[in-house]
Amino acid sequence: MKATGWERIYRQQGDLQFDILPKIRRASRLFKKRGYEKVLDLGCGTGKHSIFLGQEGFSVYATDMSQTGIDIAKRKAASLGISSIQFKQHDMISIPFAGKSFDAVICIWTIYHGTLGRIRETVNEIHRVLKPGGMVLTDFLSVDDCTYRVGKEIENNTFLGEKKTEEDVPHHYSTREELKQLFSAFKQLSVRASSDSYTDETGKQYDRRYYDVEATR
Repeated sequence: MKATGWERIYRQQGDLQFDILPKIRRASRLFKKRGYEKVLDLGCGTGKHSIFLGQEGFSVYATDMSQTGIDIAKRKAASLGISSIQFKQHDMISIPFAGKSFDAVICIWTIYHGTLGRIRETVNEIHRVLKPGGMVLTDFLSVDDCTYRVGKEIENNTFLGEKKTEEDVPHHYSTREELKQLFSAFKQLSVRASSDSYTDETGKQYDRRYYDVEATR
């Protein structure tokens, strides 16, 4: 069977290197302040943030739908002698853990890769596996992003072909109002408009617009 989506990307490109995001460093400090111990890295990719959190002393569950991504993350953790990370392959809309299992969930650069229906199922699953008082840290592309409407629209605000190498990966763009609806079951919600920029392999610069979301169950 031909590999598609992130399985294809990780098979072709291997470990996708990037620096630890500042918001994950902030999250680590916040998690420690709240006394969190057990963290789910949902859509961990090749494990950069899982490994960082493992090194920070958390009990980490690193999961992704791509087995190749999981295998790369496992090798990196083993090479660093990190044993506090458990790995599992699964789809985000069906998290294979009991309810109220985790103190915190991080889901970075991941949750918006799907239709709105799949995103809603994922948010519901995150709510289910969080302990009362636990929190999720995630992010969503904004309809104000420079790539909004790039590619083929497969449903309202969802496009294929947004980014080179991710041609078969859906990208959904959200509004603040939509996020409030998606996270309406959570007791506390913070939605913060953020921006950054990156330069692709051709030298073209992109200014990105997205929402950072923190929600407490």
